[in-house]
Amino acid sequence: MEVKIPLLHDSHNHASLYAALAKCHDISEKGPKDALDFLYALPKDRLSVVKGWKSFELELGQALLKELPPLLAINFSLHGFVMSDSGLSFAAELVPELHEKRHDLAWSEANVPAIFKAYASLSNIDEEDLVFCMDKMLCSGVASSDEMTVPSREFLELCMNSRYRNRLNLWTAPSIFRELDKQEQDSLSGIKLYLDGAIGSSSAAIKGPWLTEGTAFFVYKDEELDVLVQEAAQYRTGVAIHAIGELAIEQAIKSIEKANRLSGTLKRARIEHAQFISLEQARKAREQGIILSMQPNFTSDCIDYADRLPLSYLKANNPFRMLIDEAGFVPGEDLVFGSDGMPGDIAYAIRWSLFPPFASQYLSLDELVAGYGMAIGCKGHSILKIDEKHKTVKLLHAELDG
Repeated sequence: MEVKIPLLHDSHNHASLYAALAKCHDISEKGPKDALDFLYALPKDRLSVVKGWKSFELELGQALLKELPPLLAINFSLHGFVMSDSGLSFAAELVPELHEKRHDLAWSEANVPAIFKAYASLSNIDEEDLVFCMDKMLCSGVASSDEMTVPSREFLELCMNSRYRNRLNLWTAPSIFRELDKQEQDSLSGIKLYLDGAIGSSSAAIKGPWLTEGTAFFVYKDEELDVLVQEAAQYRTGVAIHAIGELAIEQAIKSIEKANRLSGTLKRARIEHAQFISLEQARKAREQGIILSMQPNFTSDCIDYADRLPLSYLKANNPFRMLIDEAGFVPGEDLVFGSDGMPGDIAYAIRWSLFPPFASQYLSLDELVAGYGMAIGCKGHSILKIDEKHKTVKLLHAELDG
């Protein structure tokens, strides 16, 4: 059947970063063998930046990295990267941080904004690159987004001066936020913090056990996080906290609760991703007025990461029915949806919502549309073809109205 829905707003994406990476090689659609063949065929006289490397499909170990041409491969999750040995001399000049820390997972997870900035420094983007990225986003059924983790002051100025500024809600790191004047700070949604890693890099803060090598990683000690969240409260701005594992989610909830108790001046508080959140945590979060910003497309992690997560975690991923039916979260109010750009196609998110691996992950089309919400700064619609028999969703058309 064909259905018509409005153009939607993505509550978690990285338009400026994806604009910077748009000029990079992309292997996300290639199988492991084709991807490896592609990497071997890259030029030997310059550093190639490759996005879309899926560590769960293609392992790039030390033996391969000694053989491959000069390259920097960025994990599909944006958490973690590898660099070939022949790429070291190029990287030392272009992005010394990545050259020095290429094997340091702890540094990588603790410095995600700095790494995003380093990726961006490899590509000179301008207004037209950002517009191209936003227009491409529209073709996927999404016309506006929360721009999480603007990686530098230069990128922030690019977004703020863009003709698509009214389609972007901007978040940035504390170090950049502090540099802004009051008017600039007030124009932003708030500060973005990272508490743990990601499933793809086996560094999400879960109790475990992992099926493969993995470690629950924490960026901050509790008291360090408290300082940053209370700083956001002093600025009277919002705070969005990346937390995937239940251990990181607990840390985020406690820190926000403390800031609310001491000042009560947080403009908004969001937990990003919130995968593996428990019912008890969900109820605590709702009591504190915390918004859960989640990704229905990450329900596919149950398939992609079955090699590293036990069945109990696969079942606990994206527990939307519990959040809505038991904890009382309302899509579009305190439960909002985005894609993280992995991928940004709304048809992909709908497919995993209507036909998830576990019934606990199901979202109706109305719930998903409400959770995304209508695009800001423009109006339009998408036409979708939903095939319940074959469990597929295809985006046929997306356009602005008028």
